[in-house]
Amino acid sequence: MQKILAKKLPEETLVQHTEKLLSVYASLKKAYPDVPGITGVQDFYLHLFYSICLHDLGKAASGFQGKWGKWGYRHEILSAGFVGFLPVQDDFARKAIGLAIITHHRNIQELSSGYATTLPYGRKLFLEKRDELNPSLEYIAEHLKRIPHWGKKYLGLELKETAIPGSAEEVDDSYSSCVKWFKNITEDEEWNSLHSYYGIFLRGFLTACDHLASGGKENILEGISEISTKLNIKPRSFQRKAGTLGSSVFLSAPTGSGKTEASLLWAERNRKNGNRIFYVLPYMASINAMYKRFCGYFGSENVNMIHSKASYFLYRAYTGNGDMPESEALLLINEYISLTKKIYSPIKILTPFQILKAFFGIKGWEMTLSEMFNGVFIFDEVHVYSPHITALILVCLKKLSEMNCKILFLSATFPEFLKNKIREVIPGIAELKPDIETEDDKKLLTIARHRIEMLEGEITDHLEKIQEEIESGKKVLVVCNTVRRAQQLYCMIECEDKKLLHGRFILKDRERIEAGIMGAIPDVLIATQVVEVSLDLDFDTIFTEPAPIDALIQRFGRVNRKGIKGTVPVRVFTLGSDMDKYFYNAERVKKTIEVLSDQKELNEFIIPGLIQKVYEDGYNGKENDEYESTMEAFEQVVGRLFPFYDCEDKDDYYELFKSVEVIPSGEVEAEFLEFILAGKYFEAARCYVNISLGQGMRLTHLNALSAREIKAGHKTIKYQVVDCEYDPELGLLLDTIVAKGVFID
Repeated sequence: MQKILAKKLPEETLVQHTEKLLSVYASLKKAYPDVPGITGVQDFYLHLFYSICLHDLGKAASGFQGKWGKWGYRHEILSAGFVGFLPVQDDFARKAIGLAIITHHRNIQELSSGYATTLPYGRKLFLEKRDELNPSLEYIAEHLKRIPHWGKKYLGLELKETAIPGSAEEVDDSYSSCVKWFKNITEDEEWNSLHSYYGIFLRGFLTACDHLASGGKENILEGISEISTKLNIKPRSFQRKAGTLGSSVFLSAPTGSGKTEASLLWAERNRKNGNRIFYVLPYMASINAMYKRFCGYFGSENVNMIHSKASYFLYRAYTGNGDMPESEALLLINEYISLTKKIYSPIKILTPFQILKAFFGIKGWEMTLSEMFNGVFIFDEVHVYSPHITALILVCLKKLSEMNCKILFLSATFPEFLKNKIREVIPGIAELKPDIETEDDKKLLTIARHRIEMLEGEITDHLEKIQEEIESGKKVLVVCNTVRRAQQLYCMIECEDKKLLHGRFILKDRERIEAGIMGAIPDVLIATQVVEVSLDLDFDTIFTEPAPIDALIQRFGRVNRKGIKGTVPVRVFTLGSDMDKYFYNAERVKKTIEVLSDQKELNEFIIPGLIQKVYEDGYNGKENDEYESTMEAFEQVVGRLFPFYDCEDKDDYYELFKSVEVIPSGEVEAEFLEFILAGKYFEAARCYVNISLGQGMRLTHLNALSAREIKAGHKTIKYQVVDCEYDPELGLLLDTIVAKGVFID
């Protein structure tokens, strides 16, 4: 009998490929046993089984086997035409199975634009390609005869035999019988089923099985068990309580108290079967740090991190010590990144944008939502997002709650007004915080690590005070609200052992500076808000420009972190620079100054009350309008999500990313081009620096930002160059291009 291939390189027969999918299917079925319940279709896994058995049978066409990628047709259209031979009596079920098969690579929009058999050209093309099945009818018959055997092996069911076609003419026109039908069905029970979870999971899981099997995997990894044992900690009282709560939760606890471990104990209580854990963080640096931490707990094979620079982070981790050849590292990275897009690892650490991507209907969204079903979600520091992003997240969380997901919100600084907004989408959510009546929690809450000193005026008015602290031998942290102000202070402060850290360094220099700081804390560090995120630093004191109270609390957390230095001074200036209004709400900063001016010592017990005073009115008028309008608009977007279709306008999603990568002109661009021409793309990535979209627009207006490209082998690399000075010690000096008195920060 002829050999029909599903994959050419490396060679894999259709039978081998189908069995791989069925192996993945068996592990999915075990991990997600509750899917039939939420879909309302008790035979869901039987329908998915049949979809897998037939999904690639159209590849038996002689033209496909002879031409592969140059065949000029979609094998899925022929594959779905075999559904009529299945021993399925329910016509709706047959159409649903066919719809999953015909769309498992291309959505309905794509199929309709080139392969609609309702049009003369599409019908003629279908008939021509269908005739190419005739030479393989004997093979097709043997494939169909295997289905009852596979049913017994992977389903544990005795299935009726599948009918056998006598000629290719008996293969159905699946576009007309499935796609056209789906477009025309009215809003009845069948419409509701296919347009909801049944359709989502049927396409999502079929795609998941195909992608994972094509990637060389034959199962998904089982869910993490015995989390408490793997953490190997002696839990505090509030951590033990977290492990007993079987619902969604607010968890408020001080920085450094073990919030993350508490959240994982909660996850252990709330996950079952193969439910996945999603740990959501706002910043890439936080994700990188948490990934290392989780790998230590659970093993790297069980943990995925997902963000735009994950491949680069892995490259540095694999090759940083010179232990691994670059070629080997690249293979591992490609496999890793591929797996992060699939249902595979039981823990994913990611930004909320990866979740939003699914609800915007970006390609593959059904697979992502299928993976999230029954999942446990930990949102760390959800309060840091803008009203616009917060509204988007809460719309998603409302839908996830309907999908039996449990959600924990984790923060040291949680405004009450935001809790109330979350309660509107997750009614009955519980609340947990350390209990002052419990001995170990009481110590955590009442120790005073910081003493507030308000300094009148701007930071530049008190350089002498900063110098005194440095010269007294203390390790001093200075935090500015803008890069421009931080660069100014760095040049003004006199100290041999000083460092500058902000977000406008190229990646190579940012890594060098951060490594130096972590290796040995300098006498003085001048930084922007980047110091608030994931750097485990411990200074003796801080001088900071004014900011909202939650941001200041994060900055204070970099001083006397363990509380073993007694009660140390944290200095806050009453005035910032003129540019601060572009970053912080002025009224909120003013309230923060008023609240802190009445406070002497800070401990964790009183911090929630201070935050509540600052945020007692919640969002201001403009912020609330933005929040409400976004909620209303995005609920409509989510309401229009239909399986088998993808979002036609992706711009709304990609506009959420408010930054652009650029290369500084001069030496940095020369180094970038050298790496590109040598094929060292990860090294070239170290030459990029991020600026905001607003900065990019202003630079373009000043003719200081230009698009360029370079050919390297078969690739054309496009990049943008910013025409201004760059200093490895100071970073990107945007003001050097402005001779007209216009500042860009």
